[in-house]
Amino acid sequence: MADSDTDSDAATAGAGRVRAPWSALEALRPLTLRSCRRIVVVAPHPRDEIRAAGGLLRRLGSRHAEVDVLSLTERPTRTCTPAPVGEPAPDPAPAFTLADLMAGALDDVGGAGGASGDDPDDSDTDPDEAAAEAAYRALGLSVVRRHRLGLPDGGVAEAESDVVAAISEIVGFSDDPGGLCVLAPWSGDGDDDHEAAGRAAEVVTAAYRVRLVRWLDRAWTWAGPDSAEVPWRRARQVLLTDTVIARKHAASAAFLSALGAGRDAAHDAELPDGWAPGPREVFLV
Repeated sequence: MADSDTDSDAATAGAGRVRAPWSALEALRPLTLRSCRRIVVVAPHPRDEIRAAGGLLRRLGSRHAEVDVLSLTERPTRTCTPAPVGEPAPDPAPAFTLADLMAGALDDVGGAGGASGDDPDDSDTDPDEAAAEAAYRALGLSVVRRHRLGLPDGGVAEAESDVVAAISEIVGFSDDPGGLCVLAPWSGDGDDDHEAAGRAAEVVTAAYRVRLVRWLDRAWTWAGPDSAEVPWRRARQVLLTDTVIARKHAASAAFLSALGAGRDAAHDAELPDGWAPGPREVFLV
């Protein structure tokens, strides 16, 4: 990763500023996970997994891999990539609308499966569950098993042993450990919750000898292609089609809409188009 665009050296000079994707990322080897038949996702905050790994999850779901998501904290209250003060959050302007996706116009892996609880005002419906279901349907995942630990935002590190126990409870009872993968944030990401979740995942996967795949999130705001802190030799990419990118944006919109937060979610926007990853998701293996 030594070669890069000259613009990429200013990784932190203008926090939140849109910059061209690093040309060095284009040469990353692909992440395949051909043997993955079940993936356990450790998400520090609700919707983190969609923003960072929605394309990978959709790909695995299209291969009929089982998906478990362990949400460590309740609904997000802070962003990993804030817009500059005084500037509006960038609009990703997806090529397809949420209505197009939900109508099935782009269903290339079959129906998304009917899930109940679409009305956030229904007193019998958990709004967080309704939001997650709406997001996964928009992404194109038909079955996702959700587990919630209920920690406060910013409190993952203080309960790290509980996180280890929760991941172990899901991973330890697998009847197919050879086909199991764990997806979690990188433990050097730069966000306290993300790093604690990553450390807990490392402990569990080492103990049970299952494969760990790490995503980058906050690191995109401070790391460059020459950053020695990031183990770039372990980096792999999943290229995203326009359809998948649109689905990720639609999934985020569906999540926020189900919570009634569609117009007040500038703090929780997608990574802006043109940010470091570009039309790809990047993972460390």
